[in-house]
Amino acid sequence: MDSRMMDAVRAAGGPIEAIGRDLMLHAETFGRSEDQGYPHPFAGYFAGRGGVLGDVDWEVIDAVFAVFEPSVTRMFWEQGRPVHGAAEGARLYWENVAEWGREHLAGAAGLDRIIELGERVIDAAPAAGMPLFCGWRVMPRAADAPARAMQVLFLLRELRGAVHLPALISSGIKPVEAHILNKGTEFAAFCGFAEPFPDCSHLKALKEEVEEITDRRMTEIMGLALSAAEAEDLAVLAAGALKAASST
Repeated sequence: MDSRMMDAVRAAGGPIEAIGRDLMLHAETFGRSEDQGYPHPFAGYFAGRGGVLGDVDWEVIDAVFAVFEPSVTRMFWEQGRPVHGAAEGARLYWENVAEWGREHLAGAAGLDRIIELGERVIDAAPAAGMPLFCGWRVMPRAADAPARAMQVLFLLRELRGAVHLPALISSGIKPVEAHILNKGTEFAAFCGFAEPFPDCSHLKALKEEVEEITDRRMTEIMGLALSAAEAEDLAVLAAGALKAASST
């Protein structure tokens, strides 16, 4: 395993996760969902992000997302899906991703390079066991650099999630436990889980093993498309994009 490549994967993972989270939870994104007729911003999120999986039952969305308390998934998917249907919901959400990029990444450096390097990784990534990532991968991307770069970063986030979740589930760590270990009980509550929350201190070492498995597999995937130096470039540019977005 190339340690330099793995270091780059780790350096890129944080900014890519953060900029995707900022997009998904941003007031502008919520406002667009409401303007599109969704009764709640999270109805737009579930119908949009899950829409690439088709007009499926809520259990399918819950199985693939795997991070929310199931009743939350059911409520927002069943609120959101009927508004525009799954396919149109996904299209609208994809356009929201593009618009957010236009508004928040226009001043970021190296957008064309993010697109070039990121799309090479996206194209080289395997399809097996990654339905959500693959659903988004086949969506048509915007032509302008700020919008397309944000869509690429969104896809890279979905790729890492598609690698991470099976490793987490195989470890036996429950979603609520993972939330507590990652961001604390407030985030677990945000995802719909209720008190009393479990003591997860005994799972820290196991969670670190899961992160190591994720990083190793992402290193393998990134190595299919990039050199270590190119992976380092992508990490630096992703961090710069996050900084630019955070300042707007």
